[in-house]
Amino acid sequence: MTKQAPREVSAKRSDQAFTLLLTGVACLALGIGVGYYFGRQSSRVEETAGPQAQGTVQDPAAFMQNEASLKAMIASNSKDLNALIQLGNLYYDNNRFKDAVEWYGRALEVDPQNVGVRTDRGTSYWNLGMADSAVAEFQKSLELTPTHPQTLYNLGVVYLHGKNNPAEARKVWEKLLATNPDYPDRAKLQQELASISGSAGPAPAAAPKGASSQSMEDLLQRLKQRP
Repeated sequence: MTKQAPREVSAKRSDQAFTLLLTGVACLALGIGVGYYFGRQSSRVEETAGPQAQGTVQDPAAFMQNEASLKAMIASNSKDLNALIQLGNLYYDNNRFKDAVEWYGRALEVDPQNVGVRTDRGTSYWNLGMADSAVAEFQKSLELTPTHPQTLYNLGVVYLHGKNNPAEARKVWEKLLATNPDYPDRAKLQQELASISGSAGPAPAAAPKGASSQSMEDLLQRLKQRP
């Protein structure tokens, strides 16, 4: 780079002030965008009823702002676990499940024992219609935390509706209830187990939106609740 001729002190101070002002504005915008998104995550409840089409963004302007903010944080620190997870969450929330799988995977490279992230990655695979990959991720989660309730619940859903294997679904959900006595949806899950036990033949596909079975719909809506 060509060395610049020295400027007068007053001009230099003016340039420095302008640079600081721009930096402050940029940091403020970044902080507002990321702070808003991080805060929104704490209370959200997901709704999922099986494999879905990818690519429907709920709010394109907010999505682009948050995506840019999070990627800027990751660009400055590729090991920023929180930003990696939140970017995966952003993609999941906006039905970008392929991208969610990628960024949850990057988070797991930093923290491979993060059961919640691995479960979310498995659920992303499920939404892509990749039942075998979803099961593999859930099983990895259970190797670390064998009684993790959301992993057990999600695994049962995929066994039942992705693999048409009600026997394995029943086994997983019975373990969930046995090892988590305070599971909040115990009554509904017991009803579902009763319906599995009384059914003959393979389980049907996942109930569509607006199906008459309210208990099944409620169960499917809770497929992706964060621990």
